[in-house]
Amino acid sequence: MNLYFGKWCFSPRLTTSLLTLVLISLFVFLGCWQLDRAEQKRNLYVEFENRQSGDVIDLNQNDSVSLGSDSLLWRPVTAHGRFLEGFQILLDNQVENTKVGYYVYTPFRLAGSEKMVLVNRGWLAVGPDRKTLPKLTMSEGSVNIKAVVKEIPKSGMILKELPPESMSEAVYRVQRIDLDELADLTNTKLLPYVLRLSLDSEHGYHRQWRQPGSGESVHNGYAFQWFAFATALLIIYLLLNIRRKDEIGQDL
Repeated sequence: MNLYFGKWCFSPRLTTSLLTLVLISLFVFLGCWQLDRAEQKRNLYVEFENRQSGDVIDLNQNDSVSLGSDSLLWRPVTAHGRFLEGFQILLDNQVENTKVGYYVYTPFRLAGSEKMVLVNRGWLAVGPDRKTLPKLTMSEGSVNIKAVVKEIPKSGMILKELPPESMSEAVYRVQRIDLDELADLTNTKLLPYVLRLSLDSEHGYHRQWRQPGSGESVHNGYAFQWFAFATALLIIYLLLNIRRKDEIGQDL
């Protein structure tokens, strides 16, 4: 097929045209998919901000506990009860300012209830010897805490499944948070989420919590790349298939 424009002729091959069409369609589809992902991330971040700025929930109220983990995620909460100090969980391989340490998790029993929730109380450095137990702070009696509801933390790549490692009679070092596994150790039933102790709440350790961003800029960047690939391919296709009429005559 030849299309003439003055002194120029557009003469692409069928196979080249079909391949170019398929690739450009794929690149445009991927770009639109990334834009859709950016929109999803933007909506999730708006939801996150709305929850963060919402009313504080009192977990000691029975109706708040029954809301479910999805409804409570990222909501600010207060709770009255006591820490089960006889059971400390050290989540291993947590880095703060290039130093390796633990996140300290402690079960918290809600006052007037058998319900318990796992609380991330902050970060502690491992120290020079991993065999040495870090200095843990004990909170006796009933206390009030302020926190944010979080999902169960996802661990990174684990080469080998390891059971909780007993560092003392009351302290266990773990590579991941498994509520069913920890509930068996404590003979209690834990709520299906964790609390992250707020910066202005007592009874914790070093806390430098990172607030999540929307992440939409990453997807917008990927979308720009895919659209750029589609544009570049179209330009190359046109340049390779547009020739002067006299060049075609010489070929013949």
